[in-house]
Amino acid sequence: MTIITRPPRSVSDIKTHSGRASRDHQIYRDYFQVGALELERWRRTLERNVAASRIASIDSRITDIDKEKEELLADAATACATIYNKGKSEESTESKKPSGLRIKY
Repeated sequence: MTIITRPPRSVSDIKTHSGRASRDHQIYRDYFQVGALELERWRRTLERNVAASRIASIDSRITDIDKEKEELLADAATACATIYNKGKSEESTESKKPSGLRIKY
């Protein structure tokens, strides 16, 4: 029997060319990276445009809500004024003074 003096080989002992090529001669990687960056910029531009249009539509809706609110409050104020006056002139309501505490039994 012979004695094995060399340790058994493993996956780390396999020789490859992966680390031997210099990155200086692989310009296509830079062009690929530029293309990827351009695509990302295009997607972000579309996303920004969609967000800007959404903000514009929200702002227009807010102004519409404010206009409707002012119209409703103005209508309510005129309705309250007519109910309070009940067709009487303003002088008759001013001449009336409360005559103390009145309790109905």
